[in-house]
Amino acid sequence: RSMPPVSLQQLMAGSLDAERWDDVAARCLTCGNCTMACPTCFCTTTEDVTDLTGDHAERWSTWDSCFDLDFSHLHGGPVRESGRSRYRQWLTHKLGTWYDQFGSSGCVGCGRCIVWCPVGIDITEEAAALYAETWSAPGGPKGGAQP
Repeated sequence: RSMPPVSLQQLMAGSLDAERWDDVAARCLTCGNCTMACPTCFCTTTEDVTDLTGDHAERWSTWDSCFDLDFSHLHGGPVRESGRSRYRQWLTHKLGTWYDQFGSSGCVGCGRCIVWCPVGIDITEEAAALYAETWSAPGGPKGGAQP
């Protein structure tokens, strides 16, 4: 398996409106297995817990997933309601905006997300499909020059 031979950061930025996101969303269960198996995913949530008397309170930080509907919940509802938007957020962060934060890809190539996906979604196949749709299309890439 391998990623497409382009800048993944530019590929992700140039494919935000790709139809492929609908295809993967139709298959993705948004279970979060990929994020829990990934060695670079680090999302957490914070919960305040009290005992029955109310005399003792603790603040717990626990693992969470950007696939959880409540992960980006704000007053009035979740920021990313659809599975499409949650999968797109995960993949574009992992392969694209991670560069802005850390100067490298968020994918180390271990394949754990592929192995633990109950429906067999393959991150390399999704990147290749996005490349085929947005960068290899007749007439050149959508939204800019090819990286």
